Amino acid sequence: MDFLVGDYLAGMGVKQLAERYGIHRATVFSHLRRRNVPSRRPGLGFDEKAEAVRLARAGVSMRAIGRRMGVDRKAVRAALVEAGLIMDNTSQRS
Repeated sequence: MDFLVGDYLAGMGVKQLAERYGIHRATVFSHLRRRNVPSRRPGLGFDEKAEAVRLARAGVSMRAIGRRMGVDRKAVRAALVEAGLIMDNTSQRS
C-alpha cells in the first residue's frame, strides 16, 4: 500500500483513494493509521474552494457540491462563507 500512502501525501482525498484502489474508505484510514501517516484536516483546498464557489454560483446545492467533491455540506458552506457568497449566522448576532 505504498502507492496509497504516496497518493494521499500527494493530496488525493480518501474517497478518491477508496475508488482508485477498490477498497472502503475505512480501510484507507486503517492503512494510513498503520503507516503513521498524519491525517489532513477535512475540508477543501484552495482550488476545490474555487470550484465550490463556481458550482454554487451556477446554482448547484451545497449538498450536491459536497457529494461531488467528497466532503460534507459543512465544508462546502465554510468555503462559501469564506468567499462571501453566504453570510455566517454567527456574524449576525450582536
